[in-house]
Amino acid sequence: DDLLDDLRSISEGIVPEEIKARLRKAKLLKRKRAILYGGVASFLVVLTVVVLSVFTGHAEAIDAIAVLPIENLTGDAEYEYIADATTDELIGQLSQISALRVISRRSVMTYKGKEKSLAEIAQELNVDALVEGTVLQVGDSVRIRVQLIEALPEERNLWAQTYDRDMTDVQVMYREMARAIADKTRIELTAQEEAILASTHQVNPEAYEAYRKGKFHWYRLAEHDLEIARQYFELALEKDPNYALAYLGLDSVLGGYRIQGLMPAIEASEKRKVYRQKAIELNPNLPELQFHIAGGNVWGTGNWDWEAGEKAYLRAIELNPNYAMAHAYYAYLLFYLNRPEEAMAQIERALEIDPFHANIRSVYAWCLMYEHRYDEAIEFLEETIRTDPTGQMALGGLKAAYHLTGQHEKAMEVWKTWFNSRGEFEDEEALIRGYEEGGYYKALSSVADVKVERRKTSFVSPWQIATLYTRAGEKDKALDWLEITYEERGPNFSYICIDPIFDDMRDHPRFQELLQHLNLPQGK
Repeated sequence: DDLLDDLRSISEGIVPEEIKARLRKAKLLKRKRAILYGGVASFLVVLTVVVLSVFTGHAEAIDAIAVLPIENLTGDAEYEYIADATTDELIGQLSQISALRVISRRSVMTYKGKEKSLAEIAQELNVDALVEGTVLQVGDSVRIRVQLIEALPEERNLWAQTYDRDMTDVQVMYREMARAIADKTRIELTAQEEAILASTHQVNPEAYEAYRKGKFHWYRLAEHDLEIARQYFELALEKDPNYALAYLGLDSVLGGYRIQGLMPAIEASEKRKVYRQKAIELNPNLPELQFHIAGGNVWGTGNWDWEAGEKAYLRAIELNPNYAMAHAYYAYLLFYLNRPEEAMAQIERALEIDPFHANIRSVYAWCLMYEHRYDEAIEFLEETIRTDPTGQMALGGLKAAYHLTGQHEKAMEVWKTWFNSRGEFEDEEALIRGYEEGGYYKALSSVADVKVERRKTSFVSPWQIATLYTRAGEKDKALDWLEITYEERGPNFSYICIDPIFDDMRDHPRFQELLQHLNLPQGK
């Protein structure tokens, strides 16, 4: 009856006094319960913190991290370079922190577009945490969403933030991101690292866009991509004549031409000096610049200044402790200087930073061959080729390793792949024809003969001819072309002191004379 009376009153818009009283009493009881439960919860939180502090100590710092490929939200493949640029920049900023091992670009890019759990990726890269993100550019503005995730032993989101900036402020934004991530990893920054991450530097949006597009094509290293990269780097300098990285981009393009035998070494070297000098004037503390200077001193100028080269590599590593390529090529230099233990430590560090980079894996395999550990090198290179079937350094290393172990049929198959992947079909035909006429050594000699003939009308690297004759066992011809390589200051000439394909020639007086040109320490 009471319930019906109350309902009738409510239907008429009247709340009986007894109902009001009951509601007040219920609210009071609810408030008392909230206070009680809140107090108990607060006590438990405090107690948990105290217990964890006593029994587990402070949380351990994250000392290894990977920035996964940033996702492009524009929906347009033309803007994919923006996502790649963001990935590069974040890796670059974090790499300057000495206490943090940061996985390099090539290794993280292997996960682009792949569906793998974060735990799997963390295990494969041997890192504690991962950075994920998305990027969206609209006009001259960019929005980037990043988050830091601790992947092992279980997935846990540590931090997330969205940044909205004009393109002129992207460098400042990347430093802010890196600083925030560093804070969440609980590592200690040096005073120099604090200063670097606190520095501000605006960029010309058009120059920055052109530079990033240039890098996007340069990474592919095919001849036509190198040409496109050159055009973009030149465009970047039109938009901003003081853009130091664009000068280094042009330097890199010439390096690509030179290594692939598309330009004489002396011609490339002189042009590269101009670009490097301009970059030095604009920003002498770029780690990329020091890396270029090191390579120039050791391989690019023909002066073989080992001391200056080592100094520049060490400076590059000081500026960017996670510069995997600097560690890798410093390992080469240390082998030249007859310091193999230090060399292996450097290349192993490079592999920790960039475990899936085909070129770094190839450098590691070459280092194994310098120590005559051929079977280990073959196993490592075969694994590398499975993931990068046309990688030039890996193919070059594998055909050398098969040759050195007498596995000539396998070496022949790699030679065919090598020439085919480079579009050198005339050389491939000469290889097959020579093999049919006289076997493996005749095949290599036939390719060398074709290259000698081609050199009459276009540039062909004398080093390529010299090494072909060396492997074919034609020592006199090999020495002739090694002498020409020295005269033309070929970038690979210095390898004669460590490459085991020359082991059978080392006692030859002409070879000994060639070694004298390298100004190496006594006993090398």
